[in-house]
Amino acid sequence: MKLDNKKMNQKFETRKKEHIVWALNSKTQSQTDDHFDWIRLLHKPLPEINLSNVSLKTTLLKKEFSSPHFISSMTAGHAESLKINLRLAEAAAEKNWLMCVGSQRRELTDLKAQKEWKSIRKLSPKTQFLSNIGLEELIHVPLKNILKLTENLESLGLIVHVNPLQEALQKKDQANFSGGYKAIEKLVRAANVPVLVKEVGFGTDPETVKKLFSLGVSVVDVSGKGGTHWGLLEGLRHQKSQNNLFESSLAFTDWGYSTIESLLMCNSLLKKNTVWASGGIRNGVHSAKCLAMGAKAVGIAQPLMKAAIVSKLKVLNVMDQFDYELKVALFCTGVVNLKQLETKKVWDFL
Repeated sequence: MKLDNKKMNQKFETRKKEHIVWALNSKTQSQTDDHFDWIRLLHKPLPEINLSNVSLKTTLLKKEFSSPHFISSMTAGHAESLKINLRLAEAAAEKNWLMCVGSQRRELTDLKAQKEWKSIRKLSPKTQFLSNIGLEELIHVPLKNILKLTENLESLGLIVHVNPLQEALQKKDQANFSGGYKAIEKLVRAANVPVLVKEVGFGTDPETVKKLFSLGVSVVDVSGKGGTHWGLLEGLRHQKSQNNLFESSLAFTDWGYSTIESLLMCNSLLKKNTVWASGGIRNGVHSAKCLAMGAKAVGIAQPLMKAAIVSKLKVLNVMDQFDYELKVALFCTGVVNLKQLETKKVWDFL
């Protein structure tokens, strides 16, 4: 069994390293419309406020943050991730952003993997984290082991990421999602922290969102297409093999819903429930559109990954840029803080 776990962890580490390389490759970025151009923010030539008075402060999971932007889940569990995640964590603490960690799957079979986050937690004690595990692990791993992940990280909540297309193209004949709703319901009942559910870049339909909230899920991150296409990424990882996965991945180039489509479809659920948005967010104006449409927070991934490979300073610069662009967008629509977006319509269709 130990040998099996060792081989499994080696494969996991190799895959995660390849994910970083391919996630930064333009070939894995969505080739289809992200639909942000469907939405127009209503410009106010006389906003009657000062830019310096515009505040991005918000409350997420009962904690105060300086911005509705958060670091979306990216990577963990391999040799290079410690450096990357430490830079992200320290920047998150300095800017008071929430940080969602990459999958903690490896911790379920390798106790040494806990050292990565314990080390980061020690070096960056003020960072507010969200834990992260895949739906397949939640279904098949004892619940007590899943719950330990939040304890190890001292996290505010636990994200369950759902990625059926990626799993199908990663393993070809194994993608076991049967019993997913039941597993999520059990987790919600047993967890001492809020449970969140997010897609990984193919959007979320209203039926799924409604069902998740009925089970007690605290937040759904719709995470639409427009950024990294994890189906294409898995196909490209296998392009030199003989299993035809690369060719099959190309058939799914236009698969899923954009973040904008997801928010529009889920519009009736947004007022009474907490929905976050991520997937293809490439500037603060994108963020402003998501927030104006009812999202309570906006996740940034690939732009921060690019920066984290360079330095913490680069990460801080990217965070500042997103916040600045969001602040300017609010200023130019006459909105002084995020609470106003809940009662003030500042967008329409182009």
